[in-house]
Formats: sequence, structure tokens, C-alpha cells
Amino acid sequence: MVAHATSPSRSAFRGARPFDFRTDLYAVARLLEEAFRPDHDFPFARIPLLREFGILLWTLDHLLMFEPFEGWVWIEEGRIVGNLTLTFDAGRSNCYYISNVAVAPAYRRQGIARALVQTALERLRAQRVERVLLNVRPGNLGAQKLYEQLGFQSLEMRGEWTLTQLSLAPRGVEEREEWTRWEEVNPRAVADLLRVTTPAKTLLYRRRRNAFELNWEDRIVEAFRDACTLQRTRRWAIYHAGRLAAMTMARGQRVFSPHRIAIETHPDFRGQIEDDCLATALRYLARFPSREIRVEASDSHPELIAALERRGFEFLKGLTLMVLEW
Repeated sequence: MVAHATSPSRSAFRGARPFDFRTDLYAVARLLEEAFRPDHDFPFARIPLLREFGILLWTLDHLLMFEPFEGWVWIEEGRIVGNLTLTFDAGRSNCYYISNVAVAPAYRRQGIARALVQTALERLRAQRVERVLLNVRPGNLGAQKLYEQLGFQSLEMRGEWTLTQLSLAPRGVEEREEWTRWEEVNPRAVADLLRVTTPAKTLLYRRRRNAFELNWEDRIVEAFRDACTLQRTRRWAIYHAGRLAAMTMARGQRVFSPHRIAIETHPDFRGQIEDDCLATALRYLARFPSREIRVEASDSHPELIAALERRGFEFLKGLTLMVLEW
């Protein structure tokens, strides 16, 4: 254990101790809201007068769902100023996630985050855990350097790119002969393309949101959501030489949420058709009210990122997946 008590008195304790779900949840919620406020990760983080209400909602959500989790907190002057959460990955044997590594602003650069991570790793190593995963924001270079020093390796960065204004006259996409109607696409070809679009090692650890491989339940839910929220979802596929080369999805919103685009391109055709995929999706979205457009992309597909930036999209936010294996 990295930390130690300087006195038998609990109020005089300074250092890391195990997180207690019964007594620490609200204090941890306050810490996380303060630490992650610039990223607006909490409800009402943008509205100062309602931040306390957002903290309460976060706490109640975990209490009502009864989602106890492991971890450590760091104590200074009788209060929680640091936190680390540990979550067992039920989908993979002998694997844990580290998350919510946070230190109160007034206590940063004192080695607290390093001590919390080292405490967690010592515990997991003693349990003979084989691998540990975590996500870090690409712009947080200090945290990335810390994790690399502790043995973590970067696998993939996935992020969102945003376009706030679309100046494009609507044109139909049905007349484009090279596009294949989604109903005519072979599901096996979709599965095969998705399998090769993500690096093999990343695929072992990354649970991806899949906009293309839908079962009948997914289709029913999507149709219901489209009807209830006044959104519309369209998909297209493009073939080259009889092979499924790329897939495109556009989800247009009439109220509230940003428009969404998803694009998957076979590695053999990257750099050749991303601009066409993006242009098709943007023409479809031009039929809807002007609204922010968001696209998810990975640094393993730099050709898509280049196509987005040529169209004026800017990086919004992302997470870099890192892994430590023993």
C-alpha cells in the first residue's frame, strides 16, 4: 500500500484508503464534478446555479441503480481530495478498468494521482490480474505520460469531430448508381467489414458502438426512436469490384440533438472513398434544420479524419485507450 496513516484517529488519516460506497459516494461525486467540470461530464455542469443539483442526480442514479464499485480515495485534512475507481470487466476474464482518476485542483502536482494508480496496480498485481485498461483524454499529456511511466501502452484514440454550420444545398442521393440500398447488403459482408476496420489488438479490448450491424430488436428500437423523436436514419453501402468497400449512416434531427454521421471503410479502399461517403451523408442532412453535426473517428483511420477536416470539421473530444499487461 502506498499510503499510510499518521495517527490511529480516522480524522487525522492522510493518504489512500479503500472507497466506501455507503459513506463516500456523495463526496466523490462532488470531487468528480469539480475535477471534470471543464469537460461538462456532469448534468448541469454548464449552469453554476444547478451544479449542486447535478451532483445530487449523479449520486441518486448510482444509489437507485445500486451500482457499488471498488476503488480508492485520497484523504487530506479529513476530506476526500482524490479518487480512483476500479471496475471488473465482466465481458473478459481477469481484466479490470481504471476510471475516474481525479484530484481536487488545489491538491494537484503533489503525486496523489500517481499514488492512487500505484495502489490500485499493487492490489491487482497481487490478485494476479492479467491486464488493466483505462481511457485518457488526448489533450491530457501529463496523465498520458504518468500512465506510460507506469507501463501502460496506447492502443487507439477514438474521438468526435464537429461541424457547426453546413452550407450545402440538398440533393437526392438515390440517383447515385454506385450506392447500394441498405436492404440489399449482405449481413455477413457487413460483419466482415467491421471486423477488419479495427486493429486486432484494439478489437480485444474496445467495445464499439456499432451503427451498422443491427439485429431485429435494434431495428425495432431504432424505428421507434425515429418516430418518437422526429429523427430519421439512413444507411448506404458502396461496392468496388464486387466487394463491400464502405458503409455510411446519417441520422438527421429535427429537434434537440446534433445530427450524426458514421462511416466505415475497408482498409483496402481507404483514402479513395471517404470524401464521397461524407458528401452523401451531408447532402442528406441538408434536408433537415441547420444543426451541429458530429462524426466519430479513430486515429487508426487517418484518411477519414483528413476528409472530415477538409470539410471543416474540428476535433471536439476523445479518449485514448491504454492497456497494461502482466
